[in-house]
Amino acid sequence: METKNLTLNDIKLPKSWETTPNKNEYMDFVFQEAVEMGVWRKHNEIDILTHHHATDAARFFWPTADNEGLILGGELMVWFFAFDDLFDGGFIDDENEQYILVNRMNKVLMEGMLESNSTGIEIMCYHFRNKVKEICGEKRISTFLRFISTCVQWVDSIIPFNKLKNNQKSLELDLFLYHRKYNIGIIPCFVISEIILDPNSKIDPFIWSDARWIKMYEIICEIIAIINDCVSYEKEIKENGAILNSIKFVQIQKNYNLEEAFEYLSNYSNQLIKQYNELSTSFIKSYKTNDINLNSILISIVNHMQGISTASLKWSIQCPRYLSQTQIFVELRRDTNIITKICNLKEKNNSFN
Repeated sequence: METKNLTLNDIKLPKSWETTPNKNEYMDFVFQEAVEMGVWRKHNEIDILTHHHATDAARFFWPTADNEGLILGGELMVWFFAFDDLFDGGFIDDENEQYILVNRMNKVLMEGMLESNSTGIEIMCYHFRNKVKEICGEKRISTFLRFISTCVQWVDSIIPFNKLKNNQKSLELDLFLYHRKYNIGIIPCFVISEIILDPNSKIDPFIWSDARWIKMYEIICEIIAIINDCVSYEKEIKENGAILNSIKFVQIQKNYNLEEAFEYLSNYSNQLIKQYNELSTSFIKSYKTNDINLNSILISIVNHMQGISTASLKWSIQCPRYLSQTQIFVELRRDTNIITKICNLKEKNNSFN
């Protein structure tokens, strides 16, 4: 691939959305859990690297969480990556078998039941499902039910989304983003954030049914989906021709070159950011009260949601799987020796012994 000099800074994420990543001590604990449950193999190099890639995202996504919150986020990330990889990684090709897996996972989520031959991934799901239920208790059962609903929504999105890829046809951007905002796996993270940032359930749950809030998190999901396509473009081109990458099909649909396609997507993203800011201002204003503490909690949850977009970008530009000497985005371009040093440093900091 010809090296370009594009910059992700053209997606104008506000400076006020930036956050500082959390500590990473939780990652070893979650690894041991996942090994005991049968998700990972203790000494398998691929499993160790996959675990680091998955759980590292939690410290970016929940920068102010305590260790218990980070463990919960890490467990969710293990489940996301391990379950999705069964389909996206081509381990289960038969469609009937795929639907059996989806139905089994939904049974774990909705009924809280495990089969006698449960997989490690199902056991992990059962574990964090019950943990969230216990944290929520009777006082915020509606929060628990919304969390389960968003997880089921994600599980149900996997096969249809992969069918778009298998169709081998270029998509319109709006059709792609409509599917991708549910498939990207971010919406359950927003509910976890409510639990972490409002542990005493000060905010009335009815607020989260506001159409503005729903539109706000859908916009953030679309922005993250576009960021993900940007950072993974080179990797996907090498692996499968980037069949389901928005940069690629914008080039095809609009007869654009690479630079024009990215300019189109960055402009589209910037319009989404503008729309989000208008909605968030209106949303916060509508629920402002005389209780300063309550206002502060609401603002922190809104700030956290928008912060996940910058967190996703920060996580991506230090993730070895996206770095190379020939990256089209300057933020992802690294010398091979530097990439090796990053990998070695991550292994040193997270031995998972």
